[in-house]
Amino acid sequence: MGKIDIDSIYKKTREHYERAKSSLLLSHKAFSESAEAISDTIPGYEADYLEFGSYDKDNFAVLFVDMRKSTLRAERLGPEKTFLSMHVYIPALLQVVEHYQGKVVDIMGDGIMVFFGGRSSSMAKVMAVKNAGLCGKRMLEIRENVINRILEEEKIEWEIDLGVGVTYGDVIVTKIGIANFYDVKAYGDCVNKASKYSNVCNQVKVSKQVKKLWPTSENGKIKFLATNDGESYLLT
Repeated sequence: MGKIDIDSIYKKTREHYERAKSSLLLSHKAFSESAEAISDTIPGYEADYLEFGSYDKDNFAVLFVDMRKSTLRAERLGPEKTFLSMHVYIPALLQVVEHYQGKVVDIMGDGIMVFFGGRSSSMAKVMAVKNAGLCGKRMLEIRENVINRILEEEKIEWEIDLGVGVTYGDVIVTKIGIANFYDVKAYGDCVNKASKYSNVCNQVKVSKQVKKLWPTSENGKIKFLATNDGESYLLT
């Protein structure tokens, strides 16, 4: 996989921000092009082909990225600067996800859940784990070189910090709800832990399984620092 292009991500994120800024100044919706919205359909499990109550087993590398102290930040900045900040933060991170071939399952406020691999994907589990981990590390790089750079240029005072959790494991995929209100969800310990592990600040925390599956060909470029909980590592 080629090297991530920070300048390109900066340029595209800038474009998203400027359109959001224009929308705010003109008090109207500036986003008009046709595009497919992100769906929280699990990769390979479209809702139209699933029945309520049925389930399938699969396994994924799971990444969860979350903005740190976002509530306090929003209180300090107010709604307009928070709105503008999100139009920097989300587009920049999604471009990193796209580069590493992840599938965005959900955007929950300032949290983003991403799956890698799965049996419907040609991505082997070792590659899925590696892509998820590297995606997290590049998100930290983009935080510094794109997100906070734009915020500083726009004099939005409070820089953004984020945490990334990465796990790998079994999930059960199911269609849940009723006829007119339903969702496709993946349940599993790896999903819960990815969210839990994102409690770090400007670091990537990974599970034992991620460490175990990580390809040895990295030749020391990637290191795993054990944490105090005895069950996770910081990716350095």
